[in-house]
Amino acid sequence: MPTALERATTAAVLAVRRDPSAARAVEQCRHELAEPTPDGQQAALLVGWAYLALHNPSQAWECFRAAVSYATHQHLTDRAALLAGLLAAQRLDAPALAGAWYRVSTDLRGVLDRTNFTGDLSAELTDQQIWPDHAELHANILPTLLTTFDARSRSLAALTLYALHHANGQPGGAVQAAKQVVQLAHPTYVAAAWLGIAETLVKQGDNTAAAGACEEALAADGQYSARLLLGLAEGPEPDVHTQAGTLLGTLQRDVGDLDSAVATLTAAARDEDPTALLALAQTHDLAGDPAAAQPLYTRLAEHELSEQYQDAVFNLGLQAKDRRDLPEATRWFRRYIEAGYAAHPLAAAHLGELAYWVGDKQAALHWYQYTLDHTELPMLVEEAEQRIAELRG
Repeated sequence: MPTALERATTAAVLAVRRDPSAARAVEQCRHELAEPTPDGQQAALLVGWAYLALHNPSQAWECFRAAVSYATHQHLTDRAALLAGLLAAQRLDAPALAGAWYRVSTDLRGVLDRTNFTGDLSAELTDQQIWPDHAELHANILPTLLTTFDARSRSLAALTLYALHHANGQPGGAVQAAKQVVQLAHPTYVAAAWLGIAETLVKQGDNTAAAGACEEALAADGQYSARLLLGLAEGPEPDVHTQAGTLLGTLQRDVGDLDSAVATLTAAARDEDPTALLALAQTHDLAGDPAAAQPLYTRLAEHELSEQYQDAVFNLGLQAKDRRDLPEATRWFRRYIEAGYAAHPLAAAHLGELAYWVGDKQAALHWYQYTLDHTELPMLVEEAEQRIAELRG
């Protein structure tokens, strides 16, 4: 009696040959996939291939997903993940595409890197790559699928490849893939691709080119970042133009172009995005305009659960210190200290210094002692010990 793998192989050959009995044979094999077997991964891949030959992409996708989930043999996982991802791209199922391609090996990433998603895909990805040792399964099955890819599905595939390289710390591959998205020029993805290029270039230290990519992102169509488009974001994100404007403004600030930075960040903060608001407030501070920064910090300090809260509170403490306002500085720095943020010894040192300046001996001793009790940083320890000795002398 033939094994499940042998039956799956026969069914796939029948489907490729367009044999009238293929549909029934394939359907029988599909039911057998519900029971795990030692050759289950290859059988699932074969049955999925048969469904592709029978022009049933939905069933094919389910089989390829099953083959990926087995993860028994990496070379089979790669082939199944490639096919599952391509079918997901065709149906514009971004999370499924990302989920499949994030399982591939470096070998398959190399295949994807050599694939030009802006060109003739049917000539680049062939049946031979899926079944190198089974010529009887070759009948232009994969090329036929790829002829159905439009600019949107191609863009989604290239953007996923960008994200895959980005996650694996491969900036060259990430930029190359994102540039294909730009070339395809689908309005849903172009701005996301330019933002991805900018973020990657920043990590490479090429801030000048990154600023240019940000400007391209701001001028391009699109609403969502690659993380949101691919279902990879861990939470809500601002729109792609807000992110690009925030990054561009920060880059302008870093090279000392404060006027341009303020203008760019003011536009980016139009929707009250916390990251943009914080960057704008910090830029106002650097430009010597604490009065413009203070209301921005205060708005951010109203939201304790935001990532920007601790920076806002600390900066409000610094501004109060600059004004020699000990009660106000204590209000903000105490919040920071009691929350246990990383720089709480530094916040205490600032309060100790301010109390020393304004002549509040007890407060100065309290906060300098707190600093000594919570840090070994030489600069802070040295100042605290000197001031405590002076105040007690």
